[in-house]
Parts: sequence; structure tokens; C-alpha cells
Amino acid sequence: MKKKKYKVKWSRIFLVFLFLGITVYFLIQTFHNDSNRDILLKVGYSQEEVTELRKKLSNIEIEKLAEQSYLSYLTDLLKEEEYHSENLFSYIDYISQIDADYSLKDVVYFVNRKISYPYSQKLVDVIHQDYFILSRLDRYMHYHSDDAKEIVTNVNSDLDYEFYTNIQKTDTSKDTLLIVNKYYQLEKDYHYGDLVVMDSQYDNKSGSRLSSVAYEAFKKLVDDAEKEGYHIRNNSAYRSYATQNSLYQNYKNANGLEWADKWSARPGHSEHQTGLALDVGEKEHTNLNDFVNSKEFIWMKDHAHLYGFILRYPEGKEYLTGYGYEPWHYRYVGIEVATYIYEHQITFEEYYAYFIKES
Repeated sequence: MKKKKYKVKWSRIFLVFLFLGITVYFLIQTFHNDSNRDILLKVGYSQEEVTELRKKLSNIEIEKLAEQSYLSYLTDLLKEEEYHSENLFSYIDYISQIDADYSLKDVVYFVNRKISYPYSQKLVDVIHQDYFILSRLDRYMHYHSDDAKEIVTNVNSDLDYEFYTNIQKTDTSKDTLLIVNKYYQLEKDYHYGDLVVMDSQYDNKSGSRLSSVAYEAFKKLVDDAEKEGYHIRNNSAYRSYATQNSLYQNYKNANGLEWADKWSARPGHSEHQTGLALDVGEKEHTNLNDFVNSKEFIWMKDHAHLYGFILRYPEGKEYLTGYGYEPWHYRYVGIEVATYIYEHQITFEEYYAYFIKES
């Protein structure tokens, strides 16, 4: 009599082992969960806190927490908008070094961005300034002031360097928003766009030139002002590098270096070389110093931004621009930018640092 042969059904064996594996896994998880709950309760967390922590922390993280004292801020930390789980213990380490009141939001910000400075009021105040730039943090923290607004404003304007030091070539790819000042220099032969000769009805001089984009805007400005009874004209527009050099040297020889640097740009550092800037005055009136007392100045100050021009060297901002107050000097930057600068009462140095250079 032949014995029956039994065929091994490997699929059934696999399912049996799979079931056993899943069962063991869940038993281990249940053990860990019960153990983790007990660990957290023993450390000092409430039942409500334990429930919250077990939702958001892994078993390994909970086991590491068991090695530390109770952290009263932990559940709030996990709710922070920028919380990154991989930084949990970096947050905890950072907080452990703070011996004053602190904000969890600030701590998360610092750790996420690998800011190594100890928590301080100066650091907090600086990062909350409107025009804070993260890449300039080291310069802010080393600036000789405790006033956060002053620190950010001045460093953004490069005032942590002496004028005419740390000079860089102007980035001309910024189009009409290129900057020229005591830190940014133009090449000798550079000017923006096409230079066109200004018509006599817009010019107190003969043969003045301006970049076409600025000229078109200035013509509209003058025409609209005329309709309201204001007679505005150009007194000085484009100047070549050579012309500026001659002008500056004459000022320096006549009045000394300090005076020359306050009222005139060194060659390569003049906005007039861009072809985007001009000095304005009344019709047939070329004395720049008289313009501030004219009705044309009042109109220009409050309307120039509508045509894309800014008062480039405003009163009270001399320490930022490096030049004395020049109510006659206007620079074309476009309507959108000019309006922002006008409404926020900032200098082009500040605007450039925050919106242009770092972009």
C-alpha cells in the first residue's frame, strides 16, 4: 500500500509567519507604549502632556527624554509653526543655556538657521527689525550700538565700514536700480542706456543729456507741473567720469577734502554718471541753494515719486547717504520703487540692501 505524499504549501507557512511577526510587533509596541507612558509620567509630565507627546515623539525620543528633567515648555515647543523634529534636542540644548525669559518662536528660528549667538535681547531685537537680513547677522552683532533699529539701518547701508572703504564695483545688471555711492563704484565709461539731449523747454542749461528712460519720465513730470503752475527745469544731468573728476578736484582744492566729500562725489561714485540723476531748479534759475525755498520744491518733494523719481539725499539722512541734504538732487528708480521709498521714508541705500542686493 502506497503512502500519500503531502505537498508543502509555502504560501500558508508564509502567512503563518507573517501573522506571528505582526503579533510580536504589536506586542512590542504595546510594551513600549506602556513603558513610554510610565517613563513620561515618572519624569513629571501630566497625563494630558503624555498623550500629546506620544502623538508627536518617537520611542527613541521619549527614551532620551527620560534621561532629562521635566521640560515645562515641551508640548508648546512641538506646536511651534517652524518646529522641525530633527532639531528637537538642539532646541532643548539651546534653551538650557538661557538664563532669562525667552520666546520659543525665537529659539526655533535661531536653531533652524544654525545661529550660534547666545540668546540675548539684542539678538532678539535685531531679528525682529523690518529690514533684517540674515546674511548680515555677524555684522549686526558686531556693530557698536545697542539700538536694534540703528544697527540694522546702518549696517544695511554699509556704515559699519568707513566711507570710500570696502568699495565694490556697481552691479549694473540691476538696471535702473543700480546703486552708486561711497561704497559702489562705476567703470569710467559706464552710463545707463541711451543718452539723449534734453530740449530747452526742460533744461536751464544747453545740451544737457539724460538717459532716455529718465528723460521721458522727467518730461512728463515737468509738463504736469506746468499745468499746475510750477516751472521745474534741469540744472545738471549726466556727467562723465572725467567731468566729475574735474569738478571734485576743484571742490577739494578750494574747500578741502572734508567739504568736497560732503557735497561732491569722487569720480566713479557720482550718480550723475549713470544718466539717471539730475539736479533740478526753477525755470531760468540755476542757483541750487535757492530751490528749497521755492513752491516748485514743495511740489517736487510730494510728487516726484509719481513719475519714478526719489529725493536722493534727504534731510536727516546725511549719515546714511554720506552727503549733505540736497533738496535739488533727484534719481530715477521707477514709479513702484520710488513710491515705496517715499511712503516708507527710507533711503535708496536701505531699499537696495533689502530688496535688491539680497535678491
